[in-house]
Amino acid sequence: MIFSRGRKQDPIVEFWAWWPTIRPAVVAAIAGGGWGSIAEDVSKRVAAIHKELAWEFSAGRESRHALVVSPSGNAELRAVAARWAALAPAADPEFEYHTSRQPDHSTLTATIEIGGGVKLDMSQLRFAFQRDDGAAAIDVVGYHPMFRKLQETVRGQVTFLALDWLLGEEGVETWVGAVEFAADEPAGARDPLDLVAAVDTLREEYREPQWVIMRATPPGAPMILALAVRPLRSVRWPRFDTHVPVSLPFPHRTDEGLPDTASLEALRDFEDGPLAAALHGDGELVAHESSDGVRTLHYYVDGTTSAGADLAAAAATWQLGRAQVGRAHDPGFEAVAHLS
Repeated sequence: MIFSRGRKQDPIVEFWAWWPTIRPAVVAAIAGGGWGSIAEDVSKRVAAIHKELAWEFSAGRESRHALVVSPSGNAELRAVAARWAALAPAADPEFEYHTSRQPDHSTLTATIEIGGGVKLDMSQLRFAFQRDDGAAAIDVVGYHPMFRKLQETVRGQVTFLALDWLLGEEGVETWVGAVEFAADEPAGARDPLDLVAAVDTLREEYREPQWVIMRATPPGAPMILALAVRPLRSVRWPRFDTHVPVSLPFPHRTDEGLPDTASLEALRDFEDGPLAAALHGDGELVAHESSDGVRTLHYYVDGTTSAGADLAAAAATWQLGRAQVGRAHDPGFEAVAHLS
């Protein structure tokens, strides 16, 4: 007899094969039926994908209900959640599927109970905020009259919960910069929906890709010229968890070490031609830096695809010098944080 070990099933594939069998019971439970072991069963299935993923049922935006499986801000898990969503069935009138908590403004008129039995009337919550145009973000300060009676950690929990309810998790990660929470009412504190309007305005301004130019001359070092997309937040590309820097030397340069007209044309043609063709939709160029005769293009790719290897193969065809290509797991975009 010949024995063979069966191939382990993909837990995401198993989840979606199992979901239709439990979905009717979920609908009945939401309508007021008994939950029984439903929550425990869902938790086990989600944990099989990754033990640190969070999940919840909530009201849908277009459908009646939503199932959310979220990385809860953990960049390491965004690609996992994105793959879960990619295999989800199409939304229908009953259910839709998300990888982040969706906005729920109704919660901001409710009274919630937090640690120690303290009750907060969320309609009294206010936000002071201002735009940071350099980062394409809005810095916020949360305030509630009860904050002066609460520990700082609890103030923070309430503020971040409220931001999620206002903007959704993805909205917070994309458009909110610094977050603070004040015991005393800050100057300019406004209704939470004013913050929603400000974020909507910012989102509309950046609906089309925008790039910013930055220059720096470190002491004793050559000038650095950088271009980076705004907003440069990893949450915008949840699948792209691998940093692939492609460094291209250029022989024709200005006195500052930057590409002259001939090199600049060659670099642009190579970027728009062989390098762009190597991505196949599985990666994105988010920034590049030029200094001392070298341009480094910062690509992020889906590490489960061949995009990284294809970029390396394309880079090897650069004719003006020997290209260098790196590769590192970086779901939080730490390698380009200095350009954000």
